[in-house]
Amino acid sequence: MNSPILVTGASQRVGLALALKLANAGHTVVSASRSKSHEAEHPNIIQFQADLCDENDRLALIQYLQDNFEGLRAIVHNASLWLDDNLANLNTMFKLHVEAPYHLNLALGEQLLKLEKSDIIHICDETSSRGSKSHIGYAATKAALQNMVLSFAEKYAPRVRVNAILPGLLILKENSDEEYRQQTLKKALLEFEPGAQPLIDAVLFLLESQYSTGSSVVINGGRHLKKAVSR
Repeated sequence: MNSPILVTGASQRVGLALALKLANAGHTVVSASRSKSHEAEHPNIIQFQADLCDENDRLALIQYLQDNFEGLRAIVHNASLWLDDNLANLNTMFKLHVEAPYHLNLALGEQLLKLEKSDIIHICDETSSRGSKSHIGYAATKAALQNMVLSFAEKYAPRVRVNAILPGLLILKENSDEEYRQQTLKKALLEFEPGAQPLIDAVLFLLESQYSTGSSVVINGGRHLKKAVSR
């Protein structure tokens, strides 16, 4: 059956690395992002340009998937924005982290259920289970994304496995100075920048797992065990 993996936010950073890994492994990947990327040009990657905060763009993506593919192997909700706290930003993050995954999961459920085993993976954040005084809106919307795992896991069981991944630091912000780098790395027990590979490993594990649903995989270098660290 012609059933791709939909990866949102796959034009850069971790999402791009994940899309390329899946494509190189032989999967057809539909990359849904606000912009296209030359780095994502691959025979197994279809780049669909969409602003997932916009309902009409989501409807176009849904229609494209329904018209061109028999089923859907997986959805990886990776698209994310890490914005400062204000009402406008909260609304934007809610649309991207909560409304878009909710809409896509419901609308594409029938295609997921056509396969004997398919997956929905929500890329949340390690702050979604503990909060963040400096990014309250971000943590709250990621917490809602994590909570939806429980509901969709129950709704689509047993054929669709629904799980979350809770990463900590993977890749430092671009143009980070040395002071910021050292301060950030010291927030975890494992004080190094791991890159995209831990998240890729977690996604591959969940795609192969037969007995995990409604669960969360934490990949934060032991940050939750570090004491007296500002959040």
